Amino acid sequence: MGKDKILALSVVIFIFLVLSITNPGSFLSAYNMEALLEYATTYFVAGIGLTFVIMIGSIDLSIGSLLSLFTVLFVLFLNAFGFWAYPLVLFLGAVLGLANGIIFTRLKIPSFIGTFGAAGVYQSLALIVSRGKPIGVKPVAFAYLDFLNFHLGFLKGSHMLSFLLFVLFLIVQYYTPFGRYVYAVGNSEQATNLSGVRVARIKTLCFVISGLSSALASFILVARMFSGDPTVGAPYQLQVIAACVVGGTALTGGVGGIFNTLLGTFVVALIGNGLNVVGVDVYYQLIITGVITMVAVALTLDRSKVFVVK
Repeated sequence: MGKDKILALSVVIFIFLVLSITNPGSFLSAYNMEALLEYATTYFVAGIGLTFVIMIGSIDLSIGSLLSLFTVLFVLFLNAFGFWAYPLVLFLGAVLGLANGIIFTRLKIPSFIGTFGAAGVYQSLALIVSRGKPIGVKPVAFAYLDFLNFHLGFLKGSHMLSFLLFVLFLIVQYYTPFGRYVYAVGNSEQATNLSGVRVARIKTLCFVISGLSSALASFILVARMFSGDPTVGAPYQLQVIAACVVGGTALTGGVGGIFNTLLGTFVVALIGNGLNVVGVDVYYQLIITGVITMVAVALTLDRSKVFVVK
């Protein structure tokens, strides 16, 4: 286990122990453990694709808007088509992720600007489709969410889904040519290109995975809320980015991975949950998350790849 993983794991254990000792009744309750896992699951699933995007040295700022759009569309599709809502939203996730990738690789627009602009488009679509208000899941469609909401102790189906995704993408990262190429592109795009790897294709696939991850995370959000909200994704944007970089996935690329994001997710979720337990206002929580993100970036940034700071 690398130093970055050991550090992140140590932070997770430290925060968990502090909260367990200082607020054992509230923090260790079954209700709070379930709430902690609920938020961690959403952050992690949404962060899977972003991890690959960051590993190539890029960024996806459309995740929050995609979450908002997909929760709305998923509820509409559930009410109209039942189980077919799942493949329909996954297909749209792949398509919009592909669109982000094409904007980046074909139009040569930096990922920061391209996905920031796309975020505005997706957010507007979410508001237009929903007419600016939440849309509830009809009672006849509740059954289609049962496999995400069934309980086994304080574990839910959505938690188990996130574990399966963790195993799947851990295999993709370490045991497939694609995973190795992602690391290679993040470490040296020019050298990877000269070795014959289709760099543009690898980059585009990373954004497709990011779109799919947002779609999967929207399923978990809808299963929890039983509604689609055109503004629900905005608070998740910073949290998901923080989960990735706090775990040790460097914004300069080539470092980190899925396991890092899992650890970073628990750091972010534990801090947020702990602050809720002790009664810290949500606005102050965002300040703390922002500061932690900046510190994590400062610690993981490979300055040998940054010649000029703009």
